[in-house]
Amino acid sequence: MDLYLLKAGYILITKFYKKIMKLHTFYLLLFTSFISIKINAQVEPTYSLYRYNTSFFNPAAFGNEEKVAITTNFRSQFLGIDYAPETQSISLGIPLNEKMKIGTIVIADKVFIESNTSLFASLSYGIQIGKETDLLFGLQAGGSFVSIDFGKLNLPKDPYLSKDPNYFNPNMGVGFYVKNEKYYASLSVPRLFETDRIADENGVATQANNNVQFYISGGYYFDISDKIKLIPSTLVRFSQEEIIADATATVQFFEKFDLGVNYRLDSAIGGLFYITIKDRLQLGYAYESNLSDINKYDNGTHEFGLNFRF
Repeated sequence: MDLYLLKAGYILITKFYKKIMKLHTFYLLLFTSFISIKINAQVEPTYSLYRYNTSFFNPAAFGNEEKVAITTNFRSQFLGIDYAPETQSISLGIPLNEKMKIGTIVIADKVFIESNTSLFASLSYGIQIGKETDLLFGLQAGGSFVSIDFGKLNLPKDPYLSKDPNYFNPNMGVGFYVKNEKYYASLSVPRLFETDRIADENGVATQANNNVQFYISGGYYFDISDKIKLIPSTLVRFSQEEIIADATATVQFFEKFDLGVNYRLDSAIGGLFYITIKDRLQLGYAYESNLSDINKYDNGTHEFGLNFRF
């Protein structure tokens, strides 16, 4: 009987130890992921549906719209994990004439203890450089409201962390966009000014850097048949610290339904679809599976897009 109890106790202790180690590994991975997101990946949000919402990172793209257009995007990363990255974006584009368009964007981005809400007004102007090719110039101005919530850390009271930092970073951006029936190309810098996001309060660093990022994107429309097109596209973001590259292959049916796959270099892989309803309403969805070890603990990344023209 004593041997049986001893054996049962050993099994329970072993299971408890494995559970503790699993939780320890989970939180270590989670902490590492958040650190890499904030320190290495910068604060600019990521989009899988970048071909459908280019105006969020290039003000010149507002020139694509011939009607008043509202575009929204909601992205939730690492679903099922508390304080994981979440981005909500909305833009409004208004054509003034054939060449000039104005717009505005609002992007609310949350990662762990930081909330960042950006508000920008944009102007796009286009000129014809070929029989079927236009070159668009874009400029945006505004800034970001940043807040840090140290309360989410659940740490013992610290006089240096008793007050949550809240501040505004003014900024402006510029972009260029080439559009053609067969292809498009985009180059932009959404934030021209490098903002210092490190606050030294009594020797304690509370925030991170935000370096300038360049966006290069493009795609080509291959006619497979009268009703089917193959659209390879890419988006590359780069700064002084790193490069983030997306490659997407999309098949378009009847100019109404897009179905594609997306790969982010050494980061994620997923799929997407986009539906056009009566040329006024577009609905899209993208799913990503993370390629790092945190994939064992989350339920993937989900992104929803909506575009309405009137």
